Amino acid sequence: MEGATVDISPVERNKQVMRRIVESNDARDFFAYVDSLSENFVGHHSMVPGGLHGNQSLSGFFHATEAIAFPDGYHTIHNLFGEGDYVTLNLSLHGTFTGPLPDGTQPNGRQIEFRYNILCRFEGEKLAELWWFGYDSHQLMLDLGMIN
Repeated sequence: MEGATVDISPVERNKQVMRRIVESNDARDFFAYVDSLSENFVGHHSMVPGGLHGNQSLSGFFHATEAIAFPDGYHTIHNLFGEGDYVTLNLSLHGTFTGPLPDGTQPNGRQIEFRYNILCRFEGEKLAELWWFGYDSHQLMLDLGMIN
């Protein structure tokens, strides 16, 4: 049907936002999705003890960790689920550790595959809060050369 619009559920729309974020990061277009984040966005990650705050903060974090530390990095989404105002992703980052991490960890040239989960909370049509949970942080720290 020409010109017809298709209404999608809020859950499906939120899942599309998360796919867009992952795809934009892989394309190194880290600020393409800023309009999809609440101005009061909060991100929770162990690498950022005080958290991320504001709709530009997530893009800045991904730029510092992915574009700099893993310039050849790409993601694989293994699972993507949603219910109500929440979306969760199970995904992995594949890449070569060739640039420093924001915490000062220096690159070692190793290939990594880090699998993790993200839990996202939406308010209306905007991503409002996000939590990262690593599958195997010990293995990641070994791969990054942070521990022996």
